[in-house]
Amino acid sequence: MLHRLIALVAVAFFIAACETASQTTADSSGESSSSTAASSASTTSSAGSSGSSGSSASTGSSGSTGSSGSSGSSGSSGSSGSTGSSASSGSSGSTGSSASSGSSGSGGSSASSAASDKASAEEALAAIGNTVYFAFDSSALTADTEGTLMRQAAFLNANPALTVTIEGHCDERGTREYNLALGERRATAARDFLLAQGVDSARLRTISYGKERPAVAGSNEGAWAKNRRAATVIN
Repeated sequence: MLHRLIALVAVAFFIAACETASQTTADSSGESSSSTAASSASTTSSAGSSGSSGSSASTGSSGSTGSSGSSGSSGSSGSSGSTGSSASSGSSGSTGSSASSGSSGSGGSSASSAASDKASAEEALAAIGNTVYFAFDSSALTADTEGTLMRQAAFLNANPALTVTIEGHCDERGTREYNLALGERRATAARDFLLAQGVDSARLRTISYGKERPAVAGSNEGAWAKNRRAATVIN
């Protein structure tokens, strides 16, 4: 009986020892697991910190890039410059247009003034006599013809900027070729007289129209007398 009791106590003690050992092992494993978990958490935290730092650094870099993006702002300024340039160009174009209009207006005014001056000179020449007449089949100057040419010479000498063309004409009688030659002789006779009065030869030009341009239409002495002429025309 005693032996059985001792055996039971021994078994109970053994079982208690086993449970204690098992508990110790479990606690040790739990601590190890906790340590491992803590270590892992620490590693993760470190990694997170590193990531955060990298992210911050990256953000800083990006910020730097954003700073570089101020070049974009400069680009915007360039755009404004371009707009300014365009505006300037438009303004210049407008000024050029105005200048061109002013120039055209000035040119038109000058042409109008020149035409007015020519008309005035033609009226003055007509008043003193711009045409001389000849006898039938002749290019000789008469006293009346020379008087008219004297007045023309005085007018031309008083207006040195003027140049003239002396046109020789004939009546309808005779051939075309003969009248062209006769008209040339009449124009030349009038020019030579003007030259003798001091008019510069560079200002005098002659041309013959023969019977092609009659002043008066008709086949009678009155019409023929008016067509045998030398007319001085301002250029």
